[in-house]
Amino acid sequence: MTITLRQESASGATTKGSALTYQELDNNFVHLLRQGSVSVAADSGTQQTLGEADKDSTIIFAGGTNVTTEVSAPDSTGSTTVTFNATSSGGLSNVVEDTSPQLGGDLDMNGQDIVTTSNADLELAPNGTGHVTVKGNTNSGAIQFNCESNSHGQIVKAQPHSAGVTNELLLPGGSNSTLVSEDATQTLKDKTLQDYSETVEAIGSNDSPTITVANGNVKTVTITSGLSLPAFSDAAAGQTVTLIVSGSGTASGTGAYKFAGGNKTLTTESVVSIFYDGTTYYTSIATDFQA
Repeated sequence: MTITLRQESASGATTKGSALTYQELDNNFVHLLRQGSVSVAADSGTQQTLGEADKDSTIIFAGGTNVTTEVSAPDSTGSTTVTFNATSSGGLSNVVEDTSPQLGGDLDMNGQDIVTTSNADLELAPNGTGHVTVKGNTNSGAIQFNCESNSHGQIVKAQPHSAGVTNELLLPGGSNSTLVSEDATQTLKDKTLQDYSETVEAIGSNDSPTITVANGNVKTVTITSGLSLPAFSDAAAGQTVTLIVSGSGTASGTGAYKFAGGNKTLTTESVVSIFYDGTTYYTSIATDFQA
């Protein structure tokens, strides 16, 4: 850092051939009082010119140690240059210089991203058995995975506080796969179902019920005189429906229905099993259930 000191003009005599008067001495003492110092917080190489307004300040060196001083002779304008050289730096010019940085508070992203270069991965490495926690705020903790154009994304979100859920979701093993959704149309292969149960739809009392597979594969229905079976409202090849029928009568169906053994008789309690192959509804009726 370089500081240029401007010489103040003095009201005393510039040459002297006789004794120094009191007034001349007083004027020179006033001049000395003007020789203050300036507050400078800068690294080596910064230049600052001192003037009258800076006389009551203090010089502060920031970002440097082992400071040496060089003073030049006054130039033709009466200015003297004082140079302070810091031989080593006590601060950081770049974050990369700190090989073990620690935060002293929350890190505000200020609208910026944490990025990598050269296709490098962005890694988070908790110690030991620690894990990465995505905290909630006005909503549950969530992570959004954007498309490659960053124009839309999919969010993975925790259950709300009201659910009181603390559990663990283990990702599937094996080769590359896709997670199964309760809404998406997907194919399951080589899966073992354990503690499996069907959704039972209660149709109520209806001799001509509507059969919607999406509402459940097992249904209960009560008849008064007979059962008229329709085509499935959401028919697709491979579907099965089981009807638990209360009441006696005769079953019938559209032209696509075929009954096992030609049996269409329903007793007080009957189970009607229907398999649809995309063309025909193959139907069997079980009766005479006894304790």
